[in-house]
Amino acid sequence: MGKQLKWGIAGVGMIAHDFLTAMASLPAEQHKVVAIAGKDLDRVHRLATLHNVSTAYEGYDSIASDPNVDIVFVSVLNLQHFEIAKLMLENGKHVLCEKPMGMTYKQTKSLVDLARERKLFLLEGMWSRFFPAYDALDKHIASGGLGDIYQINIQFGVEINDIERNLMKDLGGGAVLDLGIYMLQLLQFVYKEPPTDIMCTGHLSKTGVDESVSCALKYKDGRTATIAAHTRSAMPNKAEITGTKGTILLDYFWCPTVLHISAANSTEWSLPKGKYKFHFHNSAGLSYEIQECWNCINQGLLESPKMSLDESVILSKLSDTMRAQLGVLDSAF
Repeated sequence: MGKQLKWGIAGVGMIAHDFLTAMASLPAEQHKVVAIAGKDLDRVHRLATLHNVSTAYEGYDSIASDPNVDIVFVSVLNLQHFEIAKLMLENGKHVLCEKPMGMTYKQTKSLVDLARERKLFLLEGMWSRFFPAYDALDKHIASGGLGDIYQINIQFGVEINDIERNLMKDLGGGAVLDLGIYMLQLLQFVYKEPPTDIMCTGHLSKTGVDESVSCALKYKDGRTATIAAHTRSAMPNKAEITGTKGTILLDYFWCPTVLHISAANSTEWSLPKGKYKFHFHNSAGLSYEIQECWNCINQGLLESPKMSLDESVILSKLSDTMRAQLGVLDSAF
């Protein structure tokens, strides 16, 4: 049967609600939330009451030292991911951390080194990787269904410019860290290696936050990719993966429930139903990454083969490079 994972939740935002709602669709003998922590105790109590969680903490030190907690889901603001994830690892907790795990390569590499030193499970919450559509895409590519892949095009635009973290640079938002990282992980998923060259341009807000980014990426063996993200305008939000035998379309590529192999060949997966309304598109799919944590930990794995820690480090380097070219960072790693 495997050991039940006792979860702690660090953060009380919309993603924490969606995470808890998604977890409720999984077997109770495998997952139980035992504590929620946040800066605002009133908000912590409200979330804990809604989701029937017995323990509410103000601040994060108490949940880090709670002996009943096996693993902590870190869902605070981007800027706090490193600090809170580090606190949990230092207190012997396994960690599932919302992306980006760190604001920079140095932060991400530091967390990876710490988890490996302490022999604790660590996973960056790149929930895309755990959708069944990604498994099916990987199998189709590996079987030669697309032939040799030479080009990937991805667009991701969502009007999120009014969200506070995208208005203030010191809160850690922006097109690259909120949207671009999803495009980068898909390129890495398909090409299995980082680019040899990347050229980016885009616009910064008056406060220095990246509102948009467009990049051309060059890979070995004649392969290329183009990606574009925008926080002020909606875009098609799909990926096109083109090979010598055809093109695959992935709608909502960061959380896909349909895989279009051809006009006459598509597969669709249904998501689990939630007791409460979700805030974000296809958030029920968070259940896939939650289950991945249980699967890995019960197999004695300290990282997921579907989203390795080395990949998190690669993505952080690429994010640094993109943000440096845009002028958000003074220099890349």
